[in-house]
Amino acid sequence: MRKSIRSASIATIATIITSAFGLSVVVAAAAESNNPAQTKAATPAPSEACSLLTKEDAAAALGETVSGPESKSGVSMGPGATVSSCEYSGSGIHSVHLNLIRLSPDMVPMYKQMCARAGKEGLVGFGDVACWYSAKHEELHVIKGAAFISIELRRSGDPTEAIKGVMKRALEHLR
Repeated sequence: MRKSIRSASIATIATIITSAFGLSVVVAAAAESNNPAQTKAATPAPSEACSLLTKEDAAAALGETVSGPESKSGVSMGPGATVSSCEYSGSGIHSVHLNLIRLSPDMVPMYKQMCARAGKEGLVGFGDVACWYSAKHEELHVIKGAAFISIELRRSGDPTEAIKGVMKRALEHLR
């Protein structure tokens, strides 16, 4: 009973964080569009997450050409924690989406706990902690230092090796 409550709490926290990220982006976009002093739409700077995921890596993972990136950045999760994301799209519903969360030191244990009971098969050598969020290996989470990286890969066939390859490349670019 206690374990299921803890798992439910972690899932709820992750959902709140994800929802807050999306809401913050919508609120920021609305504030920018309501600013009459702004005469020209600024091109957003690439997110930090996009520095980890190149167009070439996304195309290789999907096995097809991709468009993008679509990036979001600058969302705060409280003192010392920020979120950025990067997504490339292929045909149909095929896509590669990377979230990078720079955690405050007090948040690291919570994220490590999220991986504590998840599958870890084939993930030796990926950061400090790595786990499959999805039993079908469509989402991979890695914690390295105070960085939490989540990669979702949607494509035909088994995504296991492709998502591991994208994560390896992302970890190589992580600073």
